[in-house]
Parts: sequence; C-alpha cells; structure tokens
Amino acid sequence: MKLTFLGTAAAEGMPALWCECPTCAEAKKLGGKEIRRRCSYLLDGDTLIDFGPDAFWQSIEFNIDLTAIDRIVFTHAHSDHLTPADLHWRRSPGYSQLKKQLTVIGSRWIFGTIIEHTARVEAVTRLEELNIRPVEARPGEKMTDGTLELLPLRANHAPGLDALIYVFRRGGKSILIANDTGWLCDESWKLLEGMKLDAAVIESTGGTRFADWREGHMGADTSIAFRRRLVDMGCLAPEAPAVVNHFSHNCGALHGDLVDYFTPHGIAVAYDGLTLEV
Repeated sequence: MKLTFLGTAAAEGMPALWCECPTCAEAKKLGGKEIRRRCSYLLDGDTLIDFGPDAFWQSIEFNIDLTAIDRIVFTHAHSDHLTPADLHWRRSPGYSQLKKQLTVIGSRWIFGTIIEHTARVEAVTRLEELNIRPVEARPGEKMTDGTLELLPLRANHAPGLDALIYVFRRGGKSILIANDTGWLCDESWKLLEGMKLDAAVIESTGGTRFADWREGHMGADTSIAFRRRLVDMGCLAPEAPAVVNHFSHNCGALHGDLVDYFTPHGIAVAYDGLTLEV
C-alpha cells in the first residue's frame, strides 16, 4: 500500500489563516515543509481519507485525478475533514458531467452533514443526486469495499459525532491511521489486540508545547506512549514505520523542532507530500 499525506495540519492550517504568532510568521518565511494543509490522505490512488477545505489545492498540487477515486473514507464531520460544498459540485447534470458513482464511508453524521448543506443551498436531499453511494461505518465492524478492508475504531474525539479512526488492509498489508483522537478507550485498544500492523500514523496535535495532551487530541509525549503501547501489544514491530501527524500551529513547533523531538523515539514527522509505502 502507498499512503500519501496530502495535508498534515490541524483545523486552522499552518500558517494559520489569521494568526500573528511567531510560529506562523516563521512558517510563512520558510515555506516548504512548514506549509501544512488541512489533514487528509490518498491511499493507492483510489481512496481518499477525509476531504476538507484544501481538497482543490491538494488535487492540483499532488496531481490527483479525482475521477479515478473510488471512495472517500471519513473520520468525522468536523469542517476541516469534510467540506460538503465540494461534494455538491458532483451534481450531474448541473455542475459536472459524470457517470461514476463515488462510495462514501463514514458515520451517519457524515451523510447528514452533506445533505444538510445541499438541502439548504439547492434543495438536494438525496445523495444519489450527487452520484454518492453511502456506506455507514460502525466501530468494531469490519468492512470490505472492493479490494480494501477496513476496521473502524472509536476515536476519543468530537463527542456526539461518532468520530472514527481506521485500520486499512490491502494485499496482506495493514496501516493504522489514528489522527484526531486522544488516548483510545479500552474498547478500541481491545480491538487492536492480536492485529499485525505494517505502519501506524499517530495524532500529535498538541506537539511539544502540550506534550501531555490526552483527551480529544494527543501531545508529543502521549503520541510516543501510543506507539510504545502498539509495540508492547505486538501490533507494531519496533522497526515498523510510525509517523506523527495533524499538527496545530499552537504547538509552537516548526518541522525541524518536531523531527528533533520524535526521532530518538523511532518516530517520523509527516509533511505535506510525504509518501509511505508498505
């Protein structure tokens, strides 16, 4: 499997849209890996994981053919991970010329958020009008779509919105994508027992400034402990890739600062455009 990091920032982006903090000012000056779009991923050229406000920019920057996408898997309905307006443009006839159906996987809140938007702006009340096939994901229930297997797990994030993280499996390889979550509940850890992961992507919104952050999001030290638990459980080999992601500018750290902090713990730091192959 090949995973491309299309965005590695938390909700505000980095540099944040309106922020005057020194971190954002330095990120603007340095560019490169300091520029972080809102968090999302491309898996194997046919699967998007989340589809937020930077989707157009990401598709151009990383040469993504959206007509080749078979499915979008959503973690939760927060606006930095789901932008209904850009799915609205799938309406055909009207805004696009298309025949291919897009599978959308996520909690019931995902579908409600999309319909709430389209019904308000143009009285579109059925996902079929957008050529979308909805598939509800439920924690602990394994799913298969084409050649892709998914295990949704309950995230510690966004109470009431049924936020999820996922294990993705294809061709005998497995990747855990666990951003936008605090320390997992016992139910989710239990579901990971006995599972063999080839790589893990781990939340670290709080970075080094809020290193002990544990609820709703994680800070750097909690992210390190998260990887250590996966290793201790036998889910992740000590040499297997572990990558931290979903950084807030409020953590006050630039890319190099994060690399210095995480490297001694065997953890890589994501940046926009990073590819991970297992």
